[in-house]
Amino acid sequence: MKKILLLVFSCTALLQMKAQQYKGNWDAYVVQINHKPVSVVVDLDFGTSPEAKEKKNVIIVQLNMKRVQPDGMPVRNEIKTLDSIENGLVNGLNSALNAQYTGRYTQGGKRDFYFYSNDTSNCIHWVATVLQHFSTYTWTVLVNRDDDLSNYLNVLYPTQKEMERIQNRRMVDALQTKGDQLTAPRKVDHFLFFKTAADRKKFAGVVQDSGFAVENAGKEIGVKDRPYSLHISRTDKVDYNSIDKVSLYLWELALHYFGKYEGWETFVVK
Repeated sequence: MKKILLLVFSCTALLQMKAQQYKGNWDAYVVQINHKPVSVVVDLDFGTSPEAKEKKNVIIVQLNMKRVQPDGMPVRNEIKTLDSIENGLVNGLNSALNAQYTGRYTQGGKRDFYFYSNDTSNCIHWVATVLQHFSTYTWTVLVNRDDDLSNYLNVLYPTQKEMERIQNRRMVDALQTKGDQLTAPRKVDHFLFFKTAADRKKFAGVVQDSGFAVENAGKEIGVKDRPYSLHISRTDKVDYNSIDKVSLYLWELALHYFGKYEGWETFVVK
C-alpha cells in the first residue's frame, strides 16, 4: 500500500533545501487563506519524536521579508538570503540552546521559524547574534511554554486533507524516480477500512457506480475501530493532478460513511 512505499522512499529523507541540515521526515505544502498563499515547511515526525516530549518551550522567530510579490511570497532573488538566514538560525539556536527546528510558516511578507527547546535563556541574544549579519532585516522573537505542542500541531502540521496531498505527491515522485513517465493509465488499487459491514457496503455501491471494482472485502483481525476492510481498483492516470482528484474523492467519501482511506498503490510503467 502507499504507506509501505512511503516508508521505503521518503520517511528518512532530508528536506531538499540548503537551509535544513538535520535528518527528518520533512515536507512542504501550500494552502490558501483569505485568497492568499501560505507556504509551510515542516518536520512531520517531530510530534512523535523523543525531542517533542522533552522540549516544551516554543521559540518563534518572525522575520519581515524585504522584497515580496503581490501575494506576499518572497521574490526569487531574495530566496538565497532567506535560506542563509534559516541556516544560521538552525545552526545557531541548536548550538546555543539545543533547540530543535520544526519548520517555517510564510505568509503576507513574513516568515516565521519555529524551534522547540528546554533552554530559552538569552534566546533573543542568540537570535540577534545570527541576524546581525543580516542587519537590513527586522525581526521579533516570541517565547512561550507549549506543553501540548499547539504551535507545531495547529500552525505547521498539515490537515488530514493536506497530508493526503503530500502522500500523493510522494508516491508520484517515487514512480518518476523509477522511470515512470506518468502518461499511461493503469490499474490503481485503493484500500479502505470501515466501522461496520453496512457502511462498507453502502460505500462500495457508490464507488461501483463511478467505475471502481471491488477486489476484496474482509475483516481484519487486530483492527479495533474499523475492522471491515475494502480493496477496490480502477484504471486511472497517476500524474499528480489526476491521482489527487481520485484519492481525495475516495478520502472524502469514506468520511461520509465513517470510513478511513488508507491509500493507493500501482506499478511502474516505462
